[in-house]
Amino acid sequence: MLFLRFVASAWALDASALAIEMSTRYAPYADWAKVMDVDVLARQTPSRYWRTPNEIVSERAEGALPLAGLHIALDPGHIGGAWADAEGRHFRITEDDFYVREGELVLLVAQRAREQLVALGAKVSLLREANLPVNPKRPFDYLELAATQVRQPIECTPEALWAYGSALRARAERLSIVTGELLERARLVNQEIQPDALISLHINAAAWPVSESESESESESDSEGESDSESESESEGDSKVGDDGYSDKCGDEKMLYLVDSNHLHALIFGCMSAGELQSGRQQAQLAVKLVNGSGAVELSLGDALMVTLAEATALPAGKYEGHNAILLDLEQPYLFARNLLMLRMVECPTVLLEPHVANSVTAYARIQAALADRAAARALADDDILVEYADAVVAGVLTCYADVSVD
Repeated sequence: MLFLRFVASAWALDASALAIEMSTRYAPYADWAKVMDVDVLARQTPSRYWRTPNEIVSERAEGALPLAGLHIALDPGHIGGAWADAEGRHFRITEDDFYVREGELVLLVAQRAREQLVALGAKVSLLREANLPVNPKRPFDYLELAATQVRQPIECTPEALWAYGSALRARAERLSIVTGELLERARLVNQEIQPDALISLHINAAAWPVSESESESESESDSEGESDSESESESEGDSKVGDDGYSDKCGDEKMLYLVDSNHLHALIFGCMSAGELQSGRQQAQLAVKLVNGSGAVELSLGDALMVTLAEATALPAGKYEGHNAILLDLEQPYLFARNLLMLRMVECPTVLLEPHVANSVTAYARIQAALADRAAARALADDDILVEYADAVVAGVLTCYADVSVD
């Protein structure tokens, strides 16, 4: 395995080691030394609610179930249901197809993974149990804030007022079901659930090609690319978390065409830009992650999950262009560091998964088959895409938390 498992039972802070981490993972393209003092960080007293794999294993009774003592949280990304269209995660190619709604698909994955993980002895907390927001605030509650972020019309014409109202509504929806939703999920993890690790489940997507004959134009997963997903480089309030949106709103005037490329990758916290490092809030969140040592476990868990998912799916690794993410090791081409809101704010080790491109030829056909079997209450196929996903997650968790070598 590429990454060494987290061995230390207590996280020892060292200024030189923190400097290396800042330069290679957390801010590789920024002059971080101007805003982060690693000598000060190294003098901080580590504090965390979560336990390392070695700590969990060392407390596990002989003969106990392989995941006994582990508390894992699963985050079914996005919402789905009535919110899927506003999320931009809602499409189908023909009227006879099932709608592809990411939030609904990953909830099925989370529920299956939970069943297996519990049977193996783990305690499992799902951040949501239904296709409903975790955030108690609705778009109406954000209208006042949205009004400060949407430019008022210059002309008082029906067309201008209509456009303004539409923009105001869209902004309030986004603040509620994207930004506010992520903030509430992070609060829930840190203050109430307090698990040993969090796995955020997503399915990626590509930008729609204009026509079948034109070359496909893909943008890398945002979780939360610049389409309104919950991932982008999530600076303070306006962020996205895990992949590109694939709303069928663009289908009102033209046909949608599936893309050919299908791939896999995972994200852990890192790769902050110079601008993001100027935010006092983001500096504080970075300091928490650096001091509590969650990064080492993220590497170990992320690697384990990528090994099992790559083996299960046989997908090639996704790629990022530009400086919004960084590959952490050439020997593990699936694992990237990126500064996303959920990854940054959750204090325990957190890995965000992005298997498959939902609007690719291969993945779309498999998703349709999986939804058809469930709608008809048929036995699930051996190659069911959601079963494959859930089983690989369980296998990755077992690799990281059931067989830890303690030096």
